[in-house]
Amino acid sequence: MLLVAEDGPEERSMSRILREKQVFVEWARSVSELEKRAASARLAAPEVVFLDLDLDLEHGDSAGERSVSLVRSRFVRAAVVAFCGALSGERAARLLGVGVASLPKPVSPSVLAELAVQLCSQRPRDPAPSAVSSKTSHEWSSAVQVALDSYAEQRVLSKQQLLILGLYLCGENDKQIAQAIACSGATVYEHWRRIGKKAGGSSKADAITDFHRFLVRN
Repeated sequence: MLLVAEDGPEERSMSRILREKQVFVEWARSVSELEKRAASARLAAPEVVFLDLDLDLEHGDSAGERSVSLVRSRFVRAAVVAFCGALSGERAARLLGVGVASLPKPVSPSVLAELAVQLCSQRPRDPAPSAVSSKTSHEWSSAVQVALDSYAEQRVLSKQQLLILGLYLCGENDKQIAQAIACSGATVYEHWRRIGKKAGGSSKADAITDFHRFLVRN
């Protein structure tokens, strides 16, 4: 599992309990570390993410939108639990709308550890990918799938452009996307450029940023 939280006594206690229960824990102690972890193509996506939304305060984002959009877009199959110091019913509902459960702080480290163990035991294991079809048959959370389809409709994406965006969200880089859909890297680049243009920009970065904003707004 991936723990995204500050390096405090409660977090260390939770991490220790999980190790004792033989649960492997990755730990990102800042939004910057989360961004680096999300960008890594070498590491498998975590099955469970525990996310402290108060970390976003360091970037002036009191709503935690930065971390939520990053986690939901990059780790689409993970069970995500967010916790924060000020959690209103409206905010909890918005988080649930994008597939994120939430808890108000403080929460006992032992309770969080037990929840993490239960969630890890419930996550399905991926079959080994062997063909393009397996690349596109990820069991997306229903909320993210709906958001992806809605975004494609709003931006008038072609089927190929939707496929490329979906593969990117599954963790594929451009070279892997080109191999998966049997085209050249230049073709993938051109598709990104067109998606970016539809998003009001001109590049892949514009397209991804636009989708992240769409996730948070919806």
